[in-house]
Amino acid sequence: MNIEIKEVDVAVVLSIRQEVLRNGKPIRMCKMQGDELPSSIHLGLFYENKLAGITSLMVEAHPEFPDLSQLRLRGMAVLPEFQKKKLGKLLMEEAISVSQKKHADILWFNAREAAVGFYEKFGFSVRGNLFNIKDVGDHFLMYKEL
Repeated sequence: MNIEIKEVDVAVVLSIRQEVLRNGKPIRMCKMQGDELPSSIHLGLFYENKLAGITSLMVEAHPEFPDLSQLRLRGMAVLPEFQKKKLGKLLMEEAISVSQKKHADILWFNAREAAVGFYEKFGFSVRGNLFNIKDVGDHFLMYKEL
């Protein structure tokens, strides 16, 4: 099994965001604030040389965590045909590792309600109540001190 995780250009992550996270909505709805910043890191997971999963890390502070160096995880997704192969686990482990190498104190994100259990396996905790992101769905704020 040939698996590689490497930094990719933002354009590479948009098609998977569109298919998995935005249910085929226009590509313009798949772009996220901060995507184009030089400090943003976009990771692609390649399974047998085919792009199978993606995530992005962005320097963004959340007011719940004042005075901490923060990175935000955005747009984590694995294509349906590659799910149930532990690829999401590998991608999450790499995102945590990259965050630690960048000397972030905390990694945070808004997790879809259905994905909370997945992230809890990596030591992330829910903070606050369930909230809705328009056109996307119900989410929880999750975080982990690194």
